[in-house]
Amino acid sequence: MSVRTELETDVATPYKESVHQTPYLFELSGEHPLLPSAEVMGCCYAECESHSILSSGPGYIIIDMPEGAVQPIGSRIALTHRIGEYLLSCEPTEAIKAVADLKLPDGTFAVRVGRKGSNFPEIDCNQFASDIGHVLAKDRKVDLFEPETELRVMLSDRIHFYIIRHEVDRSGFEERKVAKRPFFSPISLHPRYARALVNLTGVKRGERLLDPFCGTGGILIEAGMIGVRPVGSDISETMIEGCKENMDYFGLKWDELVETDIDSIDDVFDNISVVATDPPYGRSASTRKEPIDELYSRAISAIYRVLRSGGRAGIVLPRPCISGFSGMKLRESIQQRVHRSLTRHYCLLDRL
Repeated sequence: MSVRTELETDVATPYKESVHQTPYLFELSGEHPLLPSAEVMGCCYAECESHSILSSGPGYIIIDMPEGAVQPIGSRIALTHRIGEYLLSCEPTEAIKAVADLKLPDGTFAVRVGRKGSNFPEIDCNQFASDIGHVLAKDRKVDLFEPETELRVMLSDRIHFYIIRHEVDRSGFEERKVAKRPFFSPISLHPRYARALVNLTGVKRGERLLDPFCGTGGILIEAGMIGVRPVGSDISETMIEGCKENMDYFGLKWDELVETDIDSIDDVFDNISVVATDPPYGRSASTRKEPIDELYSRAISAIYRVLRSGGRAGIVLPRPCISGFSGMKLRESIQQRVHRSLTRHYCLLDRL
């Protein structure tokens, strides 16, 4: 992955568009220091053949990618607020001069300024937006309510300017929370993180994604929502029936939902491109009294057998990722502290 070094200099640095690619700034949700940017890369892998990181920093990542990838990525991503066409980066003292050289689309515009964390506390966001708007208003008209162009200004490690191309609607995730499903168990990832896990695997639309510990179907629901073909299994018949009920409730189809033990998944399923799963953690989650380390060891071995060559897996564990299994390479591990007694480890594995 290449990083554009001029974005890190101390002068205004507009990006020079290449023939087929355009730089886009992803305004990240900030719910976790690593998961949002990792999810961006998983979505890019799934939705466009050519992409590269240009720069990243607090609350953002800038990706060089085809224009046509914006909408499909925006429709599936969970931990990003906005995707915008990146214009330039500069220091605060250079902002007004840099804005004077901006070439915005014709029509009305509005300027919105947002701060990431405590960066540049001396800047008044409303006044800064007014000052920038005053410069741009010499050539076009301001419309604060329904602008044809919305210029966003992010106060982060530097000042970053971009035009919104896609606003991510995250409201649906709240409507799919555990308690709002007809059949539920309290042990489940929040839909935003279930979707992020699916995206972290880089699964493409139309590929089969297997959750061999599907439970009430939280991960499979999010996979089905983005056009992935859900495949699931669970050792509990009750959970399988509940998963079907939930999938029906959200109007989603599935390829297969089968009651089976983890050891038998390769006898039941074939042609699996991707696995995404959140196995039981023990305690209140049922492992049928099997020691948790033994269950995880069996699970990794079974996942290896069921995945086709080049397949990918995303597994959430309550402890550091298991490594050293023949044929499986740990590509990345991301920790998420949930509370004092639980830290989730998002383990991304590639089948060799």
